[in-house]
Amino acid sequence: MTGRHAHRSPLSYPALRPLFENHITLVDHPSAADLYVFAHVADIQEAPQEFVEDWRARHRPVLLLSEEPFWDTIWGGRPLDDIMYVDSAFGLLPVHQLNHHTSNIFNFDHLPYYLLTDHRFANAYRYRFSRNTKRSVQDWQDVFKASPVDVSFMFERRPEPYHAVHWPQANIMGLCAWRTELAQSCRSGRVERLGHSWSGAPDRLMLTTDWHLDKLVRLDGRARLISAVENTHQPAYITEKFFDAFACSAIPIYFASATHRIHELGLPSDSWLNLYEQPPQEAAQLVKDWLQRPTSHLAQTMQSAQIRCLQILDDPATWNHERERLRRSVVDALACIL
Repeated sequence: MTGRHAHRSPLSYPALRPLFENHITLVDHPSAADLYVFAHVADIQEAPQEFVEDWRARHRPVLLLSEEPFWDTIWGGRPLDDIMYVDSAFGLLPVHQLNHHTSNIFNFDHLPYYLLTDHRFANAYRYRFSRNTKRSVQDWQDVFKASPVDVSFMFERRPEPYHAVHWPQANIMGLCAWRTELAQSCRSGRVERLGHSWSGAPDRLMLTTDWHLDKLVRLDGRARLISAVENTHQPAYITEKFFDAFACSAIPIYFASATHRIHELGLPSDSWLNLYEQPPQEAAQLVKDWLQRPTSHLAQTMQSAQIRCLQILDDPATWNHERERLRRSVVDALACIL
C-alpha cells in the first residue's frame, strides 16, 4: 500500500489491522507484492515510478479499495465500474475497483462499516446512549426547551455545482452542494453553521487528537435538530453522523431514499427528519415546520429512538460479528481478484 490516503483503508486502521494479521501481509516494496492496493484514485495518479515499473514487469493486479463514495464519484468518476483505467504520471493502469457498489465489503449486517474503524465510537456511544435512555418524556421536553440552538450544521461548505453528481441506476448522488444550500436556506429560528469553511475558525481536526469526542462535547444538548446529511447518498453508506445527532440529544436531519439501509436500523420513522428529493428551499421549510411541532410528541419519539440506538450499539457480540463479517469479505474479495 502507498499514497497519501493509505491510512484510510480497512487494512490500515489500528482498530481493524489485527483482523487481517493471519491473512494479509503488508510488504515494503512493490516487487514483493501480490497485489498493489490504493485507497484513493489520486494515489494511483501520483503513484511512484518504482511501482509502475514493477507493474509493467510482473502485471500484478492494481486495486482501488475505497471506503469513501465521495472520492469514488468526484475524483474517480466511475463508481459503478469493476475495472477502470487510471492515467498515472508514468502511464495508463488497469484498476480493479472495490467500493460500496462493486463489492459487498461495506454491505453491513447490523453496524455500518465506518463505526468499526475506531474503538472510540463504541465507547462514546455506550456512555451517551446509556445516559439518554434514562430520561423520561418530561426530561426530553426540558432538554429541547433548554437547547440554545434550534438547528446546527457542521460540515464542509461545498457549494460548487460539480458536487451534484448522480448515478440513478445505482441510487448514488452527491449531496455536498445540496446540503450546503440547505444550510444557507435555513434562516428561521436559531441556526448555526459550524466549521472552518463557514466561519474561518481553525480546523477542528487540527486542534485535537480525538475529533469525534470534540464534536460530541461541542454539540451535546446544543441543538434540537442536527444535520447528519452525508456527503454522498449511497444505499449502504452510513457514517457516524446519524448516530452522533441522537447521541447529542438532537433529532437528525438526513437524506435517504426508500431503499437506503438507514431504514433497516429499526428507528421510529418520526424520530428523524428525512429530506429525500426535496429541493433545498423546500427542505428548509420542512425544517422550519419540524421546529413548530409540539415538544411532547418529539419527546416521546426521542425516548423510543434512544432505546433503539442503545440496543444497536451496546452489544459487544454485534460489534464482533460485524468485524468478522468485514474480515471475511475483505479477504474473500482480495482472493477473488488474485
